[in-house]
This record gives sequence, C-alpha cells and structure tokens, in this order.
Amino acid sequence: MQKLTTTIKREWLKQIVAGEKTVEYREIKPFWTRRLDGIQCPFLLRLINGMVGNAPEATVRIDRIQENRRTGNYELHIGRVVEIRHWDKRRVSPVP
Repeated sequence: MQKLTTTIKREWLKQIVAGEKTVEYREIKPFWTRRLDGIQCPFLLRLINGMVGNAPEATVRIDRIQENRRTGNYELHIGRVVEIRHWDKRRVSPVP
C-alpha cells in the first residue's frame, strides 16, 4: 500500500486519534496536486506533529480523495486509524 507523510497541528491530530475528525483537508495547490497524482486509494497517510524523533504521530488509511473546487481543498476521507505512536490515549496528549 502506498504511503505519504506530512505534518499536522496537535489539535487536529488529537481529533483524528479520538475518531472525531474523519476528513483531513489540504489546499489545492501544485505541491499537493503532485503528491496526490498517481496515488490510488486506499493508501496510508502518516501524520506527524513536529519534527523531532519522538513527535506524536498517527498513520491513517485514506479511503477516498475528493477535490472540492468550491472550498479550494482536497478532502482526504479517513477510513480508520492504523497506528498511533508517542501518544497517550488515556490522557489524550503526547507521551511525556
């Protein structure tokens, strides 16, 4: 299965891990158009909050990509969370 990696703000990562956020949005720009060109669904999207080695992260399965011209965003529909690293689910925060 293909895999993309990108960064994400902690607020959105928290909602994805909790299962509250089921769609991730990315602007329709040449950078994302190139990255998503040739990607076949389903694929894995690795979301990292930070650039250090132990940054909180989640890997999710993207089941569908929609291009919403009205809002100017790609809508990446999250099927399920595959893996969570460096995150305390009980405290709903990064592992200290």
